[in-house]
Amino acid sequence: MCAMSSELQQYMTGLTNEISRGHFDKAVYLGEKALMMEELRGPGNESLLGEVYRNMAAVSDRLGRNDAALEYIDRAYDIHDTVANRSRGTETLRERSATASYVGVFALKAYLLADGQDEEMADKARLMTWQAERDMAEVNEFSKGVNADQYEINMASRWSMIESLVGDKQRGLALAGRAIRLAWQSERDQQKGLTRRDILRARTRAVLRGMAAVAVNAASRFGATRGIAEKIALKTL
Repeated sequence: MCAMSSELQQYMTGLTNEISRGHFDKAVYLGEKALMMEELRGPGNESLLGEVYRNMAAVSDRLGRNDAALEYIDRAYDIHDTVANRSRGTETLRERSATASYVGVFALKAYLLADGQDEEMADKARLMTWQAERDMAEVNEFSKGVNADQYEINMASRWSMIESLVGDKQRGLALAGRAIRLAWQSERDQQKGLTRRDILRARTRAVLRGMAAVAVNAASRFGATRGIAEKIALKTL
């Protein structure tokens, strides 16, 4: 990865911070400014470009721009998959894990919005979630860190919902419990300039997502409450 200019750093940090704060229109503006910079497409910056695409996919999804979200996340995964296959290490695997997680999330949403009729999307959600989990397990082996990776904190509850609805329900329950346990580590090592209030808000959201994952798992086990599980997932993914 090449050295990043202060201008690009400002745009990328602002993009992630505004997503964390829920200021999605501001996030889109900053992401578009980053994508306009030739520097981002320079040699050695492939992972950075993929990261911006992934964040733009996430914020587009929050704004209900589903087509844009799918386009951005597919671009991001193509980049991060290529980089991870070329150079297998902690950073390349964690970036692919995060991007695969979002591909799985968007595939699950597409499956649920199609009333469970699109099995191709269900398969994609399962496969990409397994990819994300495997990559993060390998990251944890490499790093041997005491603290959980922020990407794992962000995604454990989402992995849980995908497993509960289209995968292994026992695995889904285990992941929901892990999501709740990890929630209070959220943004522990952040260097993005977030305030204490921002960090508390992030941790609260992580706890609530973990609780939602528990509810999805419980409701998904019975036909009569399956619809409730799907509604909770669509609202909180």
